[in-house]
Amino acid sequence: MALPAQEQKHAFVHAQFERIAAKYDLTNDVISFGMHRFWKERAVQILLKNAQNTTNPQNRSYLDVCCGTGDLSLRIASKLKDQDSVTGLDFSGNMLSCAASRLDKAGDVISCKVSFVEGDAQNLPFQQDQFDGAIISFGLRNLTDLPRGIAEMTRVVKPGGLVLNLDLGEAQGPIFAPLFALHFDVIVPMIGAIVQNDRSAYTYLPESRTTYPKPAGISKIFEESGLVDVKHIALAGGSVALHTGRVP
Repeated sequence: MALPAQEQKHAFVHAQFERIAAKYDLTNDVISFGMHRFWKERAVQILLKNAQNTTNPQNRSYLDVCCGTGDLSLRIASKLKDQDSVTGLDFSGNMLSCAASRLDKAGDVISCKVSFVEGDAQNLPFQQDQFDGAIISFGLRNLTDLPRGIAEMTRVVKPGGLVLNLDLGEAQGPIFAPLFALHFDVIVPMIGAIVQNDRSAYTYLPESRTTYPKPAGISKIFEESGLVDVKHIALAGGSVALHTGRVP
């Protein structure tokens, strides 16, 4: 499929996420063979470990950008204490409705404050230095302006806090790389057609990989946003990339 023009991308992506919200989690499990849960757990461990090394680990506050159905937000919240808080932000009302339902079902597993906000990742409705850390998971490639998205996350995180991005990487190896390409380019749209009855949305997913920067390019965006100690962790044979950077 032809990718939308830059000025049409926001509306195009928004419409797709509104359509696929109800079965989004199930589809992610099928596409990744459930592995996305392990990748997100790795990211959350890094995010929270950073706070343990600070002088005042009390009243921690975290931001989950492009939170979708809230799975990552609640994963963070399940590891926090009563006085802590997590805010999830997304531009899809249907996704946030799923997140609210998921929070209601979480029950006693979540003791800290969790709130979900509808908003633009490129114009975050938060104050400077408001959060102890921020993360975006498989959402950065959907923004019309990637550097602005990272710059906004950097703006709202306190000095010493981490900004994390978990997204597509670059598959490595003479055997794994072509197998991954086959899965992503051919199998994923088929899964979307079967599970979601929406082949279009899951054809956009592999196509978006063609314009999304390679890991070195994401590292450069992190550095140009003013982040320091930038690191790239390759997961799943390089096909998934976890980037971290610290606010100076």
